[in-house]
Amino acid sequence: MEELRKRILREIFVAPSVVLPIVGGASAWLLSWAGAGSSDMLNLVGLAGVLGGIGWFATRFIFQLDDISQKAMQDLAKEAHQKEEIHLNELQKRLASDKDPRTEQYLILLRENRAELEKIAQTPGIQIRSLEIVKQARQLFWAATDQLDQSLKMHELAQKLSGSEKQGVLAQREHCLSEARESAEHLRDAISTFRHFTDKNLERDMDSLQIELAESIQAAKRSEERLRDLQNRPDYERYLNPEG
Repeated sequence: MEELRKRILREIFVAPSVVLPIVGGASAWLLSWAGAGSSDMLNLVGLAGVLGGIGWFATRFIFQLDDISQKAMQDLAKEAHQKEEIHLNELQKRLASDKDPRTEQYLILLRENRAELEKIAQTPGIQIRSLEIVKQARQLFWAATDQLDQSLKMHELAQKLSGSEKQGVLAQREHCLSEARESAEHLRDAISTFRHFTDKNLERDMDSLQIELAESIQAAKRSEERLRDLQNRPDYERYLNPEG
């Protein structure tokens, strides 16, 4: 919200259409002052520029604030989406290192679901009443990508181990991957249901979908807890640095 407020104020106060007339007017006044204020034309240009800039600022603030705010929100959302795409592209490249096609397949499914979610969320007339569902669906998406990231960390850890310890970590990785697949499928089903609700305008049925999404999010976070337990083991650092 702070970034949004700053962007709105910057757009209103320092827009070229506001700043340039004021700067031009002030410059004309300075030139007139340098000439001992003898130029009526420069004084008039200075007054017109400053008043014009201030007037345009007031016009934008009074009549265009909603449009400016909307554009600022859209720009911030676009920038955030671009950063997220960079993060997801990097994750997809990293997942390729485990030589397990499932991890990339799950991430592709998740990204397809996410694109569908964002498309539905822009449907006119439903943005406000579907805010909570969209929020929960996004939470599930990121929880599922975290599961895939954790599965990669478990794979990397397993490569440093041997015997029963390695098999134990690989078993936990399989459990994590199974949960990632379930999360991706839950998200896919939730988005399909969400689209049905919006198409049929069944607002009252969205409560049950919110409950289902909340349960899926909790299930997805269990992998994170499992990895945290693994990292809290006294010998975890030794596993990561066997030569230390």
